[in-house]
Amino acid sequence: MADHADFSLAQLRYFVTSAEMGNISGAAQQLHASQSAVSMAIQRLEKQLDTKLFFRHRTKGVSLTPSGRVLLDPAKSLLAQAQEMLAHSREWQGETCGMLNVAVLRSVAPDLVPAVMSRVKKMRPGLAVTVHEGTMDDVLELLRTGTCELAVVPELPGQALSFARLAKVLMAAVVAWSDPLAPVGRATLRQLATRRLLVADLDVDRQVGLDTRTRLFADAGTPTPEVVLTSSIATMLGLVGVGEGFALLYRTAASQCYRQELAWIDIVSERPCASWLGVATIPGLALSSRAELFVSLLDDAVRSVYCTTADDGVSSPGSTDIFDHGASFATDPAAPAWST
Repeated sequence: MADHADFSLAQLRYFVTSAEMGNISGAAQQLHASQSAVSMAIQRLEKQLDTKLFFRHRTKGVSLTPSGRVLLDPAKSLLAQAQEMLAHSREWQGETCGMLNVAVLRSVAPDLVPAVMSRVKKMRPGLAVTVHEGTMDDVLELLRTGTCELAVVPELPGQALSFARLAKVLMAAVVAWSDPLAPVGRATLRQLATRRLLVADLDVDRQVGLDTRTRLFADAGTPTPEVVLTSSIATMLGLVGVGEGFALLYRTAASQCYRQELAWIDIVSERPCASWLGVATIPGLALSSRAELFVSLLDDAVRSVYCTTADDGVSSPGSTDIFDHGASFATDPAAPAWST
């Protein structure tokens, strides 16, 4: 006899029903299965348990052996526990209150987290959301381990995730007030490429930042400018303020609240310089009702926080684009978590 239980719930159900009815043919009819299927399933169960469960009578059906009588109640208990587990799962998936863990890319968290949290508190106070802020590798690991049900990230090639687009977020340039482009308020990518591109080096988000920004120049057929990595966003903006280069940032409704020595420049291009921001999930994983509610509030927050393009159509969490990805994962334990 095997040391582990390798029998199925179906076998237990066939055993219990046959015992209760005292007849395998009657059990088969009730279970909408063939008599031979029920009989073979019970025989396999007897072999796996290394014991005989029934006495088979030619004219009187079946009756339990001493072993069968001992094992009947545990079998019923296992089936009841399985049914209870199913009920809990359905309740969990359908509940719009309770706990929800969400991952948010560190570079978009400062603007977006306060906006969506305030909406959650106002619209659904019974929903307790914990936001785990981290790098792209953190986000992937949090999803993969099941710690978070969804993640808020920009759409990037190479993600091994299902991605549902929410809105297309505009990218703008930030230059010093002393820059000749500042009074004009707009510039082409080719004009910007004559300056150094300053990028904040935020752990593994460095690659996310570089890919998002340099792709704009590649798509426009413009040479990529010299890239300078800085230690933080504050340092990056400080260097921009003294004329050491320019930065590319998502334009928000509060963009003009940045440092006074900085000027925001609209980018003139044949197509909008923008990136899709959306919700990433593990492929094949359906969102719970809590997560779907959060996504609806997140959609509203994204549109109020960021300047979006005219073609920023929304796709539901069920409409996904799936990418292949090969990467090593390393969770940053220092990544902060926010909760309502």
